[in-house]
Amino acid sequence: MGRTALLWYTILYFTAIFPSPCGEEENTAHIPPPPERRNKMKKQILAALTLLLLLLSACHREDLQKQTEPSPKETQQSEDIPQPEDNGITVTEDVSSGEEKAQDGTLLLRYSLSSPQVLYQGEPMMNIGSYYDNNKEKSLLSITEELLPMARQRQQDGDFLGNFQWDEEFAITRSKGNYLSIRRDRSQYTGGVHGSLQIMGDNWLFRAGDYYLLSLTDILPGAEDPRALVMEQALEQAKQQEEAQPGLFYKNYQETMGDVWQEDWYLTEESLVVVFQEYALGPYTSGPMLFEIPFTELGDNLTEELRP
Repeated sequence: MGRTALLWYTILYFTAIFPSPCGEEENTAHIPPPPERRNKMKKQILAALTLLLLLLSACHREDLQKQTEPSPKETQQSEDIPQPEDNGITVTEDVSSGEEKAQDGTLLLRYSLSSPQVLYQGEPMMNIGSYYDNNKEKSLLSITEELLPMARQRQQDGDFLGNFQWDEEFAITRSKGNYLSIRRDRSQYTGGVHGSLQIMGDNWLFRAGDYYLLSLTDILPGAEDPRALVMEQALEQAKQQEEAQPGLFYKNYQETMGDVWQEDWYLTEESLVVVFQEYALGPYTSGPMLFEIPFTELGDNLTEELRP
């Protein structure tokens, strides 16, 4: 019951027990009520005051409850607050590993292949799933048909310096909007003085419930020659690195840079990373060379979805 209704109820109650001295009684002389009636009136007044106090107390409790408990409308508004975008994409890891030994127990080869499993709403996607399944099968085929026979032959010839190794790992470098970039590292040791490392990048666009590989032209639609644009940016960084660390590059790296790039690249949240494999631009000690080109340097050449 509202406060206004309660007050009106009290007023009506007082009116009922104390009739107005209007009408015919207006010209009548005032006659004091007898003692019995005075006692009855006192009891009625006391009862009315008690009722009024109870009603006001109830109103106060109702106000406090309104202040401490959120209204249903406020609760609904909090549920409608926009949440971070969830496109239903999850990436899990699939690992295949094993080892091979010679008859005398010598460890010949050990491998570990870690590959991404990309799911959409909890289910694997056909296109991107087949891509990484095929990659794993190719690696396993190379291990069993190339590396293992080579290791066995080396062991038989007495030219075995240690077990062969094949490791593959991956990292998610960008997963934002419809773009997914995965860097894959493959390290190998085949019995030489040192091992080798290869860095690859897979760049995907989510469309119609699956992922599809992107080309350099796809992310640089505004460039007349996307490859030349990227090489120009990478060359400027290479010059700065050579100046700071002489001997990092071959002497003719500026002339060969565009020819030896195998278009290995991947995306991060803010840049395009260009990868040159081992020995492409410098000696083994230089390792694979990475040039990180900020999106801000690519300007309007960059697809609109990737622009800062």
